[in-house]
Amino acid sequence: MSTLAEKLKQLPQDAGVYLMKDKKGTIIYVGKAKNLKNRVSSYFQSSNQHTYKTRTLVSEICDFDLMLVQNEVEALLLERTLIRHHMPRFNILLRDDKEYPFLRICYEDPWPRIVKVRKRKDDSAHYIGPFSSSSRLNVLLRQVYKIFPLIRCSAHEFKTAKRPCNYYHMKMCLGPCTLPVDRKYYISLLKDAASLLEGNVSKLRRELEQKMKAAAKGENYELAAQLRDQIQAIDHISQQQVAILDSTVDADIIGVTSAGDKRSFNVTMVRNRTMLGGDHFIVESSAGLPAEEMTWFILQYYTNKQVPALVLLRDTTDLDTELASVICQQQDTSAVIRQIKKGEEADLLDISERNAMHQLEAQENQKNQQQLGLQLLQETLELPRWPERIECIDISNLQGTAIVASDVCFVNGKPAKEFYRRYEVKTVVGAPDDFASMQEIVKRRIERALRDDDLPDLLIIDGGRPQVRAVMEVVDTYPDLNLPIVGLAKSRLDKGRRDDRRSVEASKERLVLPHQEEPIELVEGGHVFRLVTRIRDEAHRFAITYHRKKRQGISHASVLDEVTGIGPALKKRLLIEFGTIQGIADASLERLMSIKGVSEKTALNLHTTLRAKDT
Repeated sequence: MSTLAEKLKQLPQDAGVYLMKDKKGTIIYVGKAKNLKNRVSSYFQSSNQHTYKTRTLVSEICDFDLMLVQNEVEALLLERTLIRHHMPRFNILLRDDKEYPFLRICYEDPWPRIVKVRKRKDDSAHYIGPFSSSSRLNVLLRQVYKIFPLIRCSAHEFKTAKRPCNYYHMKMCLGPCTLPVDRKYYISLLKDAASLLEGNVSKLRRELEQKMKAAAKGENYELAAQLRDQIQAIDHISQQQVAILDSTVDADIIGVTSAGDKRSFNVTMVRNRTMLGGDHFIVESSAGLPAEEMTWFILQYYTNKQVPALVLLRDTTDLDTELASVICQQQDTSAVIRQIKKGEEADLLDISERNAMHQLEAQENQKNQQQLGLQLLQETLELPRWPERIECIDISNLQGTAIVASDVCFVNGKPAKEFYRRYEVKTVVGAPDDFASMQEIVKRRIERALRDDDLPDLLIIDGGRPQVRAVMEVVDTYPDLNLPIVGLAKSRLDKGRRDDRRSVEASKERLVLPHQEEPIELVEGGHVFRLVTRIRDEAHRFAITYHRKKRQGISHASVLDEVTGIGPALKKRLLIEFGTIQGIADASLERLMSIKGVSEKTALNLHTTLRAKDT
């Protein structure tokens, strides 16, 4: 195999895609280039202008492969395909981008319901969306369910129901799971709800008014009152929505703005003449022209998203003419990409571009605050080098079970989750020992750092003087190690003060240095305070989350998994029905046997096992 230096000399000047590999041969980055020789060579030239991410990438590159193509559009498409296939860890831009939710209604089902889905399938179902925010969609659905008494339960819950649920008693469901309900009437309610969710408020309101008048004329005053309440609720929802386009065509409005080496893209979604919010991305500018970046962004953005009928861009963007046809071919749609200069649509572009600039300014302000915090931290601790990479280790131990640790990493003041690590404590047995646990984890982290050459610039320990002293016993066994250590803990309580949780929480945060007698008290709300407590709290959150999973696994494994005849699906069904292990243990044999999948023998096994453990 040719060496890396030899391969660099043989780089062609063609368009194509390059695949960077680490020492194990794993693809860690995929990129495209109009000129492969210029682009790939730039990685291995002076690193002064490289970002931390690029420097880290280059340090891990041991080999690369090339794939030549005819033109840049082909390179863009191939790059996108390879990123989706290999999921390289350095290709973070848009790779993990969420898919907007849709609502799916299959009217062919015996009792159809509204179901939230992430992908639109090519089937006979009716889809509504996409919606830009899952949380806002949930709020809207709750409002719709208050207006229309529709099925909310899952297909399985509907099928196995023995009696109507609480929503029936609250008059928020007709109870078709166990009661006789006119299916045609239910379908009409479902279609009205769908019409409201699609934004057809005026049409739906007129139809409901006609039904209300007809009901009143027929002296069906109860139905007329229900329809009146529905109309009032719909009016309330419609007041929260603003129609912004005369056209009924769905559209995405893409605004872009620049500052330095950053590009900010804002995608504003318009569906049924209503602005639904959108999404934004801030990326490092490539060496190419803005048109190339916009082409790349659009292809990446619509990888997993449905292209609307219209995509609006500023006319100053010299977009690749092949782009529209490429997108349309891939999604079998007749989408139009329109570049505009003035008019109503240009006003919407102004809004999208202002949002893009706002996000860029907000990020820059946050970056400045982070940089100031890092600078003050370096000065406060007299660190020998800039604390670009800071890690924090936290031990989670509750009642001596499932002792675990977390190691979180912040790069330039921001979480770098690709470097987060979880540990199970292996050497501490019997009674919990936080000091020994911390020593084990620090030793394992140092060994990995020496092996992988990724030593942090500062290691924060969640604890005070005793924890720091224990850690330094490990660090001192590596005489050539240059690893600054600092502890972060609450101040000791004054003599005579009550040593309770409230007093501890109210005490000051302080930094404990290994070779400095007096700790450094932090000013609450100051830059250093915010930086280090944020890192410590993230380590605590990460450890607690892992600990809960471990405890849950141990708890379930030690109880339900011991019962013969109980599999994962039945275990889940029992916990949903009874809520807790105690609830299952307290249930009668007849009640247990009413659950699908629980035979008389299984119910007896449950009683015997759970009650023997006195749960």
